[in-house]
This record gives sequence, structure tokens and C-alpha cells, in this order.
Amino acid sequence: MSIERLGPDDWRRFRAVRHAALRSDPDAFAASAHRWLDDLDVEPRWRERLEAVATYVACLDGTDVGTAGVSGDHELLGMWVARAARGTGVADRLVEAVARHAATGAPLHLRVMAGNAVGVRFYTRCGFVLTGPEPDAEGCLTMTRPR
Repeated sequence: MSIERLGPDDWRRFRAVRHAALRSDPDAFAASAHRWLDDLDVEPRWRERLEAVATYVACLDGTDVGTAGVSGDHELLGMWVARAARGTGVADRLVEAVARHAATGAPLHLRVMAGNAVGVRFYTRCGFVLTGPEPDAEGCLTMTRPR
């Protein structure tokens, strides 16, 4: 397995992984993320996203099987692993890549759908803690991983 950072010229590759994520696990993402399937699904927006967010892709046996990114304000974004690759350590490696990139002493934070109990357990195992008991307007809980 390899973890690779993508740049703006990799927009088609990222688009394919992101579409796979949103289509195979739509309930794992907030409603705003689904805009990448329609009005945001244009090359300039994909390039902008890859310029603004350090984005990583996990590749297993030549196939992209996961993705995660980290924004400039240390938010883990767009975490997803294909069902066939779950339980193989891909998710751990993606979180490690994001954490290494964001290693500036600031806490890493994320939003996870409140109904995603598996995701909450995974992030808890990775050292994240819930920062509020109530979901936000999109149904997401906020979690933070102290440095």
C-alpha cells in the first residue's frame, strides 16, 4: 500500500476517488460534500481544492482505495476508505499522513456524521475526542485530537 499526496494536476484522479466515496457511502458525508457531484464538479474547482487542501490518496495493488485531506486550519476533510480496503490499515495510514502534514502543535479537528458510529469509534481510537455533544446543522459531531 502507498499513500500519495496529490497536486492540482491530479484533479482527475482525485475526482474519481471523491465520486466513488460520495456514491458508495453517501450517508458518511454532510450534504454540502455532495455538491462535488453537481455544481462543484468542474476542473477549476477540483484544482482549487487540491491547492487549498493537502490531499492524500491510498493506493492498494494499483487501485485508489481511500482519501483524506487536511486544510490550513488543521481540519481533517473527506476521509473515506473503499469497503474492500476497510480493516487493512488504510484509514490509519491516511490519518497518520494528515497528522504528519499538520504537525505544527495545533490540534487536528474533524467533523463526522453523528450516525456514523464506526467512524466515531475509529477516530476515538486515533486519539480524537468529541468536543460537543450535539450535532451541527448538517448533522455532524466535532472531534479534536490534541497535540
